[in-house]
Amino acid sequence: MNSQEKTVSLTSTHGIPIEGEPSSLWDKMHRELSKLPKADDSQEVTIFRVPLSIRESNKNMFEPSAVSIGPYYRGLPHLRAMEENKWLSLRAFLNYKAGDQEWESNEMNEVGEEPARGLLQDCINKIKEVEQRARRCYSEPFDMSSDDFVQMMVLDGFFILAFFTSNADTAAKGWISSFIRTDLILLENQIPFFIIETLRGSPFDDPDIMMDIARYLTCNKMPIYALSEPQKIHHLLHLCLCSAVPTVTTQDEDAASEPNHCPFLNWVRAVPVLKSRFISRREDEIEQSDDKGKVWEIPCATELEEAGVKFKKLEQSDDITKITFKSGTLVIPRIRITDGLKPLLMNLIALEQCMYYQRRPHFSAYMNFLDCLVNTENDVRILQKHGIIESMLSGEEEVALFFNQCGVGVLIDGHHYLADLFRRVNKHCGSRYHRYRAKLSRDYFNNPWSIIALIAATLLLCLTILQSFMSVYAYIRPPPSSPP
Repeated sequence: MNSQEKTVSLTSTHGIPIEGEPSSLWDKMHRELSKLPKADDSQEVTIFRVPLSIRESNKNMFEPSAVSIGPYYRGLPHLRAMEENKWLSLRAFLNYKAGDQEWESNEMNEVGEEPARGLLQDCINKIKEVEQRARRCYSEPFDMSSDDFVQMMVLDGFFILAFFTSNADTAAKGWISSFIRTDLILLENQIPFFIIETLRGSPFDDPDIMMDIARYLTCNKMPIYALSEPQKIHHLLHLCLCSAVPTVTTQDEDAASEPNHCPFLNWVRAVPVLKSRFISRREDEIEQSDDKGKVWEIPCATELEEAGVKFKKLEQSDDITKITFKSGTLVIPRIRITDGLKPLLMNLIALEQCMYYQRRPHFSAYMNFLDCLVNTENDVRILQKHGIIESMLSGEEEVALFFNQCGVGVLIDGHHYLADLFRRVNKHCGSRYHRYRAKLSRDYFNNPWSIIALIAATLLLCLTILQSFMSVYAYIRPPPSSPP
């Protein structure tokens, strides 16, 4: 009887139809729930998988070609050659600490057994202390033992430290360094920044060092600013993003620093944001049916030129995202498209998309702008004519394809940094006056001979009108006849 009462009580309280034992569905769901981290122990995920909507058209821009960092690409056959260099980096560190030598690998002395054992054990212990914190930084679970994970963190951490040490040969130099540098800014090829600081023995609190690292990783392709809060850096790619967009970082990092105990809470918090954005977008479309208020798209370069928009290259600017529109002229910094810039931009955009509700998507908005601007080869030629695009690629078709692919799956809201520019450009293009003036200029003032012909025709017309007027005037008011 007591057993039945207990069963009824469980059923009425938890909604579980149990007769003696839990149902298989309840058992399955309970096991899944038990796998989740405790709310008070979890932390914000910082190392993500690239969203499939972005990865599909640009897979080669997100996968390492020389070295694997972290668990996602660990053990792939084509990356095993660099594993030996990781061990060399570790040995160089032990030599440096135990023998007080320069961090060099070309003249490597044997490390004493006892000093090496002590130093290595100290590193292992430090990483074990933060192991669970490091595991929670990854968005996807992975099956690795504690020893394997700690060893991976130690080897990868010292490899990165060696690579950024000016005298280090252990991380490989020469032509291979460019491949390693590219691999170090891939979103899925990261380890937490606090792992590197733990192995280094001190935090990177010197802003000059952080700026030098960011400049090197970005190949000086964008301006780098000092970080106000370097302790909030998650990994190397995040360092590049925060250093290149300081205004966005200081504005939005407070939201990012709030505890994020459960990934589901991100979506719960995002519901009112999504609702307001979609509703406001719908209202904008109703109120601005002539497209003057759109902030998500603008016409391509060919259509802009037909609407009277002029293009001008911004001189002497390191910031490729600094775009302005004034008096019908779109001023754009020169963008030099190289094999190094493509993965950098795409991984910065992928990181922004994964942190969508924590910071403004700055580079995502920039890429959306370029995707709108370039649809065809003719658009590329127009921008090249004005010195805005300089490409190391094979031709205009490949450049257009690059921009079109980079814009696939990129999400921006109505509050991005180019929103006001989009409104003003669309308003300009919607003006009939600007279109007629552009057509007149294109049809009649496109070369000196057309201008001369128009002036001559205008002068002839004026003379004809004057002659007609004089004839009519003479008829209406004939000159007085002379007296006989």
